[in-house]
Amino acid sequence: MNLGHVLCAGALLAGTAAQAAASCVPERLPAGSRALGEWIDAGNWRTPGHLRAGLRTPETFLPRLSLPAAPDAQPLPAAAQPLDLDRLTLDDPVDGTKRSVAALLDSRLAAESVLVLYNGRVFAERAWHDARTDAPHLLQRAGRPLLSLLGVMALAQGRLAGERAVARYVPALANQAGLRRLSVQRLLDGEARFDWSAADLAGWQQAAGWAGAPAPGGVRDWLRQPVRWDAGLRDQPPPTAEGGPEDDLLVWLLAEAHGMPLARLFCEQLLVRLRPEQPVAWLTDAAGSELAGGLVMSLRDFARLGQLLVEARVSPQRSRIPGWFVEALTAPATGGEAPGLDGLRAGAEARYGFVRLAGPGARIAILGAHGSSLYVDFDRRLVVALYAAHPEPGSPLQRATLERLWERLSAALPAPGRR
Repeated sequence: MNLGHVLCAGALLAGTAAQAAASCVPERLPAGSRALGEWIDAGNWRTPGHLRAGLRTPETFLPRLSLPAAPDAQPLPAAAQPLDLDRLTLDDPVDGTKRSVAALLDSRLAAESVLVLYNGRVFAERAWHDARTDAPHLLQRAGRPLLSLLGVMALAQGRLAGERAVARYVPALANQAGLRRLSVQRLLDGEARFDWSAADLAGWQQAAGWAGAPAPGGVRDWLRQPVRWDAGLRDQPPPTAEGGPEDDLLVWLLAEAHGMPLARLFCEQLLVRLRPEQPVAWLTDAAGSELAGGLVMSLRDFARLGQLLVEARVSPQRSRIPGWFVEALTAPATGGEAPGLDGLRAGAEARYGFVRLAGPGARIAILGAHGSSLYVDFDRRLVVALYAAHPEPGSPLQRATLERLWERLSAALPAPGRR
């Protein structure tokens, strides 16, 4: 290659990097009217009776940082012989009756939309009750594992050290004695939770803006209050559909470690490789800080995140995701305790906010609130993305239904190597 070619290639790479950087500058947008019609408002939009409407229109109730769709985004290719979810049946975990996959999704999980991606092709795509797979949707705590992924990438880049205390990286929290016993690694693991009282959690939700009018100082003002972190610390599941205060602490840690807002970091590290079809947003509090439970994206782009993980295992040298991370997610189960995973087959384990599923093969899942989930089978290159609005944030029956659904869909697809 001559010098001219080298200079041309260098200019092309520089131009691509500049375009990516420009596309990762988020646009700050205010909340909408904070009401949908006469009956749904900022105080009740996430209650069971209003979930469908609320999860589809979160920008009505909270401000956000919005990132544009990729200008070179390509629609996901369709399979030549897709699955028919109305004809595909499985045993209902409630009573053992055979029902169609479509009926089970609608009746048992209150599904909004589902997408099955196999070998990079769409084998099933379905929406219910006027939902759309290309429309924005609030993920709530389904975004938490992605924060851990960003933290792992920061470890690999030397921006964070796993053994150090979280307080060392967030100057505003340096005097919080309780945070000196919480290491970066334990926070990224996703299981360490403080023993918050009901009043604490209500105050945190109010500060963030999840419940009624948001506090002007936002969630970080709540996080920095004296003796805030003095409660006991133990492994336990997230306390609410949006997660818990520890998740917003992780957002703050990531922002401090990189010197940029979470929305821009998420874009530069993941979205530029994802090339989303639709805009992606992070909801914020009144002070403009992103909320850990505030990731908003379309189902099609959520499925792309699963495909990104598959490709990171297939071609680790081409991915920013550390190879050891995918191997850690998929390593055989150790048989430890799994709080909050009852309903799944025995042996399932939480790892970095993801769930390593029991049984043969390398299979993981993201379990969000109200049935929303992302299933990834690395061996089969299968991704199942689901948005749902079940009245319960989570339950053993939900998890058992999801696992049966994943296994049935996998069995219905052609053997690896065939299309």
